Amino acid sequence: MQELLEEALATLVPSDAEQAAVTALCDSLLARARKAAPDGVEPLLVGSVAKGTWLPGADIDLFLRFPEGTDLKAEGLALARAVAPDGRVASFEPRPAHRQVLERNLQRSPHAALVEVIPESLTPETEPRECHAVALDLPQPWELVGWAAASLAPGGRLVAYLPTTPQVAQLLRALEGWGELRVLENLQRDWEPKPQSLRPQHRMLGHTGFIVSARHFG
Repeated sequence: MQELLEEALATLVPSDAEQAAVTALCDSLLARARKAAPDGVEPLLVGSVAKGTWLPGADIDLFLRFPEGTDLKAEGLALARAVAPDGRVASFEPRPAHRQVLERNLQRSPHAALVEVIPESLTPETEPRECHAVALDLPQPWELVGWAAASLAPGGRLVAYLPTTPQVAQLLRALEGWGELRVLENLQRDWEPKPQSLRPQHRMLGHTGFIVSARHFG
């Protein structure tokens, strides 16, 4: 029984590497929030991570304490605008036709300067790029898990869109050892936008794909 308890405890207690990665991520999040927060707004780390009782795969809960009477909608949007300019997006697109659509859409966006369009394929041999998130929409994302691990900062996320369950299963096998694995299925049902007869439309998209996400703790 003691051996069984020790084995169970080993799966519940975060490793030294996980604790160090989470601590570094919390420090980074708090620093960014404090820098961006308006006067009088206090970022707070709460939940199990703040209490030191978290389990592997736990979420980090970062709250903002606003002064009483604050217009939260206005302040929240101001905070989002303050954080956004620090971000950068690199988009790998080898197909000229798709790249033209992307670049045309960027011309209409006020954030075009934040996006770098790279006219080549993303492969396992691509030079790693330091980043906080990787989004993949291609048939074999498991081939890029190693590249993502080399590129992501501790606590960074990988997200992949896939249409079939065999692809999802193969990606999950490649993500063994990652944290916070999650699989979501997209279902779409439109409604009739009529106040007097608000109801679902007769037809719906029963399946549009799966989204797989995972966090890399380094």
